[in-house]
Amino acid sequence: MIKNDLGRKIVFVLLTFLIIVLAIIIIVRWIDLKEEEGPRVVKEVPGEIRTVTLFFANSSADGLLSETRDITSEGGLENEVKQVIAALLLGPEDKKGVSAIPVGTEITRVFRVEDKKTIYLDFSRALVSNHTGGSAGEYYTIKTILKTIEVNFPQVEKVQFIIAGYPVNTIAGHYKVDAPLSVRKWR
Repeated sequence: MIKNDLGRKIVFVLLTFLIIVLAIIIIVRWIDLKEEEGPRVVKEVPGEIRTVTLFFANSSADGLLSETRDITSEGGLENEVKQVIAALLLGPEDKKGVSAIPVGTEITRVFRVEDKKTIYLDFSRALVSNHTGGSAGEYYTIKTILKTIEVNFPQVEKVQFIIAGYPVNTIAGHYKVDAPLSVRKWR
């Protein structure tokens, strides 16, 4: 009986050992197969591309020139407006066009009041402090922004200029911008 008991214990230990070894082999092979598949990556689906029209002053300061750019159409109206204004701030690609927006100007925030169909554009102080002045320069600064908004966002009727979080009376002393401006009727 002692020999039988000892034999059973040896068989039990050997079977347990064999099961553990087999389990380890299966787990290692399963892990190797998963590593061969590579890590699972969520594919980023780009937003829909939208072509927009930007307006710049011409070099003789007697009209506007248009250029097109592509933006991603995601994040709502405010994000699209911010992308369009950011593209406008980069200036024209065509040498015939001139940016009327001062160097160093940034668009910091865009928000809207939907029921008033008004967009608020919050620019950095450079829009005012770096402006070269002159009535023609200020006119084209305002006009290129308003025309760009009008053509690309027909649901917007007015634009309010804000500098560093606060409304201003004027950009360079010639035109009032202390209230929302009509994108279709402004000069």
